Amino acid sequence: MPRHLRQCIVALLLTTPIVLQFSQAQLHAQQVGQVSGLVSDAITGDPVADVTVSILGSTLAVGTDAEGCFTIEGVAPGLIRIRAQLLGYLPITTDYYTVYPDTTVDVNFKLAPVAYELDAVQVTGANPAREWQHVQGAQLLTKEQLPLQGDILNAIHGLIPGVRTRGTHEDTRLVVRGAEADVIYVVDGRVIRPPLTFHIDVSDVACVEIRKGFSAVMEFKPSIIGPNYAGVVLIFTDSYIGARPSACIGGRL
Repeated sequence: MPRHLRQCIVALLLTTPIVLQFSQAQLHAQQVGQVSGLVSDAITGDPVADVTVSILGSTLAVGTDAEGCFTIEGVAPGLIRIRAQLLGYLPITTDYYTVYPDTTVDVNFKLAPVAYELDAVQVTGANPAREWQHVQGAQLLTKEQLPLQGDILNAIHGLIPGVRTRGTHEDTRLVVRGAEADVIYVVDGRVIRPPLTFHIDVSDVACVEIRKGFSAVMEFKPSIIGPNYAGVVLIFTDSYIGARPSACIGGRL
């Protein structure tokens, strides 16, 4: 065999693994997708920096930049759920998204600040639950009665007679007794004007109290300006340390 031919064969054998490795890297890059989006404050609309955004069931996680933007690369194709959390805000876990190879899934979050106490609710002593004032006719849903996952407003639908969910996505609302009027929301002591534009995962909720009727709103009316409302939905998360119904203490094992 001529000398130059032997040299070509040796060179080919030496470079083949490199080409193969490069091809495998290209193939891997084409077999994954990514998730990107924006995290903003649900009340002010301002971008929120340093939020940890992660893919549940994986080690993939990033922080948002100064503009509230994030991108998670190298996400395996299939069904995923994404979680956004930051100290001082209620964490959010999305419903399922489908990731396809070499594509980007856009997911935006609106985080609700952790609520401050209402003046009407005073917390004293070691056990805040003792300070909770029961309202006659109020109906309570404990963690054991709620579904394991999903958005809290959709989870309430059908669990209490006369209370149902209408709308989708960021315009989900609760309807009480078929009234045209909205209900107001009190999340960990903070009164929020409807609609509830941010997602609260039911797995983070300790309990929900529903108070029907226009009279039920009067306790919270000074905190919110607007028309009459058909009721109040009080949502208590697991991390809330203020006053709440005694049945909220503890949770699903």
